[in-house]
Amino acid sequence: MPGNLLDSDYFLGDCRRNIFIRLDFEDAPYRRIDFDTSRERFTMKAYDGRGNETRGFNNEERARLAFAYVDASRNFDRQFGVSRWSLFGQAVRLLHDDLLQEGSTRLPDLRGLLDQAHDLLKTDLYNSFETALRDAFAEQLRTSRYDVQFQFRTIDETNLYRSLYPTLVERGQFKSPSEAGSGVRNLLVLALFHAFARAFRGGAILGIEEPELFLHPHAQRSLMGQFEKLVLEGNQLFVSSHSSAFLDITRPERVVLVECREDEDGEYCTNVRTTSAEALLEKRQQLHPERVMTLLSMRAFMRNIRTAEMAEPYFAKLVVVAEGPSEREALPLLCSQLGLHFDEEGISIVAAGGKTAIDTLVHVYQSHEIPIYVVFDNDHGKPSERNANKVMCRLLGIPETESPAPTITSLYAILDENWETQMRSDLDAFHPGLYDQLVGEAQRCLGVESGRNKPLVARFVAERLAHSEIIPDFIRQIVAHLKSMLGLANTTEMHSIEDAPESIWDIESTDDNDSEEDEFPF
Repeated sequence: MPGNLLDSDYFLGDCRRNIFIRLDFEDAPYRRIDFDTSRERFTMKAYDGRGNETRGFNNEERARLAFAYVDASRNFDRQFGVSRWSLFGQAVRLLHDDLLQEGSTRLPDLRGLLDQAHDLLKTDLYNSFETALRDAFAEQLRTSRYDVQFQFRTIDETNLYRSLYPTLVERGQFKSPSEAGSGVRNLLVLALFHAFARAFRGGAILGIEEPELFLHPHAQRSLMGQFEKLVLEGNQLFVSSHSSAFLDITRPERVVLVECREDEDGEYCTNVRTTSAEALLEKRQQLHPERVMTLLSMRAFMRNIRTAEMAEPYFAKLVVVAEGPSEREALPLLCSQLGLHFDEEGISIVAAGGKTAIDTLVHVYQSHEIPIYVVFDNDHGKPSERNANKVMCRLLGIPETESPAPTITSLYAILDENWETQMRSDLDAFHPGLYDQLVGEAQRCLGVESGRNKPLVARFVAERLAHSEIIPDFIRQIVAHLKSMLGLANTTEMHSIEDAPESIWDIESTDDNDSEEDEFPF
């Protein structure tokens, strides 16, 4: 095992599982660099364009291509250490090199000033102590040509800034960072990260793990804005995060999904999923051949429709793309009563905010190979709705029509007219008037007018139905398909609609905190 690796660096802490990492470059002195712990003598090796091994990848080369990195531990002492590979260590080395390259008299002048300062420290007791040391040394080594004296090591001329260290100032008093809380030390590490990029601007390669740590949502978004500025200044930035604040669906080419999964040989490998803006644009243009699209116009449209929740599916095992907020509010509640809890199973549900935005979201998530289930209405009263239905038909690979038939399939659900109509149809087939009774109760309890606040009403109705274990049949079908996509057993033992109590609308509402058969044909 390489001496610079710990057991914790290996998968499941098992150092018998070798690590292999390969980096390929398009425009660099090397075409490929690899890292392999299975070699008898561990080294990092570099290869040219023909695949021939070049000379060893030594520390000099490593320093020239240094990667400034802040890990999730935010270890203050490590980041502000003077090791050549720490972030602060790289900074002080660059400062030292810059001073020497100036070719000025700064260094001789500094030596003279330090000698004057040292003379002030040489008290009578100091001189007596130094003389005693010299005499004792000479007494023991009478024939030696060596002498000894004290030397102040105020600076190290191999690295003139080695003694540099940050000091906090609180109300005029100097304070060591070790005396401050972890939050303050974390901010100092982030400040170091930014200072490194800005002071040595242009060409810096920077990385940071979990930038959201210790930061509230507003601070996370502000930090992301600072990252954007660093990139515009010519730096390259890598961010690993579990926060959607650092993801932008309008720039899907920046998003790389990384997960560890077992391959066909039983080995655990890092699986990487990414895309390009050009590939996404091509897919969008194929679906809308009548439109002239550019990268600029595509991003502008995506900025116009995006919401904060739309970045969450990058962390999901499955995403449900629904036409509107009513489905987003009601569907998770009803599904949970059939044993499908969205958060527990890693399911995200996104409200597209209209049928015309569904295909864009589907293409964005599909480009990163995220499993998708689509739910939309077949309403066709307006010309825009009829045209949107035709687009959805093309997207789903079914015969193009302005009014697709309502159906529930393994990859999509087309609701009859809209969410409200589909709910009424399923419930009233077995208990006439049940849905309208529940809607009336919602309007009275919540103080909303008829036809208004549909998502609020949809959630109220779903809560009452879930509390009574009454689930519409179309929801049961959707749940069966979602479970199939996730490889879950489909066991549902809830009441059928025929068992609905006569006065279901008298049941008190409860708060519920629970919130591939085929490939997509597009």
